[in-house]
Amino acid sequence: MNKTCRQCAAPFTVGQDDLAMLSKLSPQIGGNVYQLPAPALCPDCRLQRRLAWRNERALYFRNCDSTGNRILSIFAPDGPYKVFHHEAWYGDGWNALDCGRPFDFSRPFFDQFMDLMEAVPLLALNIISVQNCEYVNECGWSKNCYLTIEADQNEDSMYGYRVFFVKNCVDCTEVVRSQQCYECMDCENCFNLRWSQLCKQCSDSSFLFDCRGCANCFGCAGLRQKKHCLFNAQLTEEKFKFHMKTFDPCNPSHLKAALEQFEKIKFSVPRKAFVGEQNDNVSGGYIFQSKNAHDCFNIRGCRDCRYVDYIRDSRDCMDYFVWGDKAEQVYEAESCGHNVQNIRFCCTCLENVHDLLYCYLCALGTNNCLGCVGLKRQKHCILNRQYAKEEYEALVPKIIKHMQNSGEWGEFYPVNNSPFAYNETTAQDYFPMTQEQATALQWRWKEKLPSHAGTGKVEPVPHGDIANISDDVTKKIFACEATGKSFRVTVQELRFYRDNRLPLPRFHPDERHKRRMTMRNPRKLWDRTCATCRTKIRTSYAPERPEKILCEECYLKEVY
Repeated sequence: MNKTCRQCAAPFTVGQDDLAMLSKLSPQIGGNVYQLPAPALCPDCRLQRRLAWRNERALYFRNCDSTGNRILSIFAPDGPYKVFHHEAWYGDGWNALDCGRPFDFSRPFFDQFMDLMEAVPLLALNIISVQNCEYVNECGWSKNCYLTIEADQNEDSMYGYRVFFVKNCVDCTEVVRSQQCYECMDCENCFNLRWSQLCKQCSDSSFLFDCRGCANCFGCAGLRQKKHCLFNAQLTEEKFKFHMKTFDPCNPSHLKAALEQFEKIKFSVPRKAFVGEQNDNVSGGYIFQSKNAHDCFNIRGCRDCRYVDYIRDSRDCMDYFVWGDKAEQVYEAESCGHNVQNIRFCCTCLENVHDLLYCYLCALGTNNCLGCVGLKRQKHCILNRQYAKEEYEALVPKIIKHMQNSGEWGEFYPVNNSPFAYNETTAQDYFPMTQEQATALQWRWKEKLPSHAGTGKVEPVPHGDIANISDDVTKKIFACEATGKSFRVTVQELRFYRDNRLPLPRFHPDERHKRRMTMRNPRKLWDRTCATCRTKIRTSYAPERPEKILCEECYLKEVY
């Protein structure tokens, strides 16, 4: 089925596999199936719309509407929403059913849903089961972490994005089951690794790229099971230790020289066209241990999925951004996960929820609900109003018919209904827009995004040996050398730099995150040919890039 995107006017195709998935995902109520229509937006515009409901980094100080205490929140204090600290929100001191109301068939569904969102207390930060983690977001089951975003099962870590089961890691992105890592990306089962990318089971090394099972190496790329290598040259243990004694990570000129030589080494070794491994019948990028997953990026352990991003351990899902973890039959959802099933058009619904339609922030076993906000352990509710099972199954089809007539059925929440301004959201990271472009679409824009450095004199970041940096550095405000945005260094952070002999960061945490993300391949594919055998390949390496790109067979012959 050939279509034209309603938003960007680009042509796109809804294939037979897409239609089959939509039939499979169509909800059943009272034994009847309610068919999901083919999407009216192209895959990118559908993703943009979901991301416009996701705020990861625009964090504001405000008062908790339950306790009155000062808290950090994804919701700006000048907005219309009631916001609770996570301890109050998960507590038993309130009931979201108190905000319930009957469905009004004279009004569009989305208008009634937005009224409900303004009445129900919302969760200040999307966190669950954390200890001493007041400054994190999209985070769970973690301890002593600071500004980790979209991260679970971590301890004593800072400034991480999508890090899982890590300990004592700082400024890392997509790092799993690792310890003592710094400025690493896409690494797994690593220890004491610095400035490295796409590595697995590596330790006590710096500046590694695409290495496996390496230890005590520096500035290397494409190595397997090696020790004591310097810029891909094999050295004796004694010579390697001698060279390492001459490298001072706190010396900017040493860091610059090492990085420049490392970049040359990286471009001298071949790259596998597809970033991922242990897959069967997949397309996209950064895919691991998955099967029958198409147009997917940054997924692990998924089966029979289409157009999903940053999902793990899920199956039969489509148009789904972030989380998963035992998720099945999810469609058009954002930030939903852990043992969830049969949810459609939902945001931030978590922990054993199932059979939800158009719900926001419903959790802890909530099931068989439509258009609800903030429910915990409830079922058979519509707009937060409780119904008997028979009443629910009789009313939902009427509401679906109403939404079909209004053009709302099968559509995710509109961008202009988002509780966030466009430039507060992850959509701005993936689909950047100017204020003029956003407002022309009637999407909200925030004139000034929050800063948490406080007020006072802003200074340049001090250089030099970390051992000579005094404790009062944690009381100062520094200016990012790239953006000028002010930031601070925490006590926990300073201790990490001292323990690992690392320099103070020169850039704001958001800038560091942005730079790491630009080092990863884009979520876009190009048609190319293998540089060795000339086989046709589809890859996330653009044709103009200088790397030597190989099909998997040729790549394995070169690196093993």
